[in-house]
Amino acid sequence: MQYFNTPEMPGSSRAYEFCRRLIKMGHETEIVTSYREPYKNNDWFVTNYNGIRINWLPLKYSNDMSYLKRLKVFFTFAWKSYLKAKKVEGDIIFVSSTPLTIAIPAVFVSKKKKIPMVFEVRDLWPDVPIAMKIIKNPIIIYLAKKLEIWAYKYANSIVALSPEMKEGIVKKKINPKKVAVIPNSSDLDRFKFDEKLALDFRHNRPWLKNKPLLVYAGAFGRVNDLYYAVILAKALKDQN
Repeated sequence: MQYFNTPEMPGSSRAYEFCRRLIKMGHETEIVTSYREPYKNNDWFVTNYNGIRINWLPLKYSNDMSYLKRLKVFFTFAWKSYLKAKKVEGDIIFVSSTPLTIAIPAVFVSKKKKIPMVFEVRDLWPDVPIAMKIIKNPIIIYLAKKLEIWAYKYANSIVALSPEMKEGIVKKKINPKKVAVIPNSSDLDRFKFDEKLALDFRHNRPWLKNKPLLVYAGAFGRVNDLYYAVILAKALKDQN
């Protein structure tokens, strides 16, 4: 997977939580992923985090980059992760998008090693970037759609994160029995109430006093359409 985060890193920790529980069940897990922070060189390096062996490839990436530059990063990782993953021993390949290009090395390694591939679809690519007009080039749109169907076809199983996402996959003429829905969730142990932290938070923000507090803890991006949060905030302010 191109994006893997430990709990200390910003972003989704879904893959980490899955790995943690697989290890608890007696499985071994090894991750092939990218490292997006500055690093001393551009070579692969390995860490072990709570029993998870992680192969990191330093690759500069940011949402501020142009789409063409991001595409270059996607295909660079696809090629280099293939070379790395084919050396990793395993019984199942679990590949998680986005980006969709991550399916390319997974399919080839699956075929080379003759082991099953599970394809987790965390975003419906290329439907979302096409709908948002991020991808406009008709040739790229055509190739992206072909890549999507190719990935679905060669996956032994597909994981969708919601029933609606499953519907989007099945509409591409994919057997619904091949698609399982495993939604996002929260580790409640990490969200236990801490009275001291709560009191400190309010103490450092005297304007808040004892008023109700509404927190948005999700992603900030064009696809999230957060304008509704501004409308909600104004309505709450009008109600004091």
